[in-house]
Amino acid sequence: MSDVTSLARPSSPAGLTEQDVADFLQANPDFFIRQPDLLTRIQVHHTERGVVSLVDIQLERLRRQVGELEEKISGLISAASKNSALFEEFARAQQQLFQTHNIYQAISVLSALATRLNLEVTVRLFDSLDEDIFMPRQDFDEFRRSHLASRPVYLGRLRKLERERLFEQAPPLGSFLVMPIGQERPIGMLAFACADGGHFQPDMDTLFVEQLATLLARLTHHWEYTREVME
Repeated sequence: MSDVTSLARPSSPAGLTEQDVADFLQANPDFFIRQPDLLTRIQVHHTERGVVSLVDIQLERLRRQVGELEEKISGLISAASKNSALFEEFARAQQQLFQTHNIYQAISVLSALATRLNLEVTVRLFDSLDEDIFMPRQDFDEFRRSHLASRPVYLGRLRKLERERLFEQAPPLGSFLVMPIGQERPIGMLAFACADGGHFQPDMDTLFVEQLATLLARLTHHWEYTREVME
C-alpha cells in the first residue's frame, strides 16, 4: 500500500483491481487519517481543472453542496414570505366579507383583493336577475364536465368561449383559477384571471381561494334567508 499510484491502475501483477482498492477504503474509513500525506500526494485528472488533489475535489464538492443548500433555503424563505403575505390578504378579505350585506358589496371586496394581487376577479350566479352577474347553470355543468372532473378547482388556460362566459375582457393569453361557489349544490362560479399565462398552475395550493368560495356561498344563503324573513 506504500505505492499509492499503483492502486489507481485497473490491475497489477499481483491481481489487485480497482474494486479491491474501493473495498479496502470502504472497509477502512480511517485509512487517510492514518496516512494524511496521501490526501495531498494523490493526484486526480479533472476534466475542467486538469490534475488536482483529492482535497481539492472534496472542497469543490462541499462548496457545491453548500451552494445548493443555500439556494434551497433561500427558496423556502421566499415561499414562506409569499404565503404569509397571501394569508394576510385573504384573511383581511374574509373579515371584510363578513361585514357585507349583499353580493355587490362582496364583489367590491373581492375586486379590491384581486387588484392588490394584480389579478382580475368575477362572480357569476345561476339564479341572479342581474344580467351582469348571471350565468346559466348549463354553462357551469358543461365547464364542470370539461375541467372539474378530478378536482374542485381548475387552474390553467381557458378557451375563448369559456373566457367570455366568465369575464367581460379576459386576458387572451392569461391563466385562470375557476371554481364553483358551493360544493354540494353550486350556486355560481368564482374566477380569478392573470395576464401571465403561467401564473395559475395545476399544482398550486388553492386553500385560501376555496375558503373564500365557501364563505361566499354561506353569505349568499344568509342574504337570501334574511330577505325572505323581512318580506
